[in-house]
Amino acid sequence: MTRPRPRPAAIGAVGAALLALATAACGSFGPADKEEVCKGFDELNVQFVQGNGVIGNPLFRKAEEMADLADRYEGTPDLSEDAKGLHEVADADSMTGQDLADNTTRIAELCGRPVGFGTGFGF
Repeated sequence: MTRPRPRPAAIGAVGAALLALATAACGSFGPADKEEVCKGFDELNVQFVQGNGVIGNPLFRKAEEMADLADRYEGTPDLSEDAKGLHEVADADSMTGQDLADNTTRIAELCGRPVGFGTGFGF
């Protein structure tokens, strides 16, 4: 008895579904635009005001996500120094508002607002 062979279309559909799932699970790829960077910056600000939480260090995850966005931004100003600093902050044992301010100067310039803007806290 011979087994039926999978059809090429079915194999392609499964492959596309797996690729979509992997992309969704791993985050975005490719260049980030100003809108994405500023949205991430706003989310980092909100998380800083909300605090670090008890489980999983969400503030440090947001800092790492912001660093990844800054790494992927290809426009002006160059955000590579902010990305490097945010990666270091995200890997540290503690974080202050000044740490965020010092490592988001170019991002703040791009987005037109400093860290803490609109949150009631300015650094």
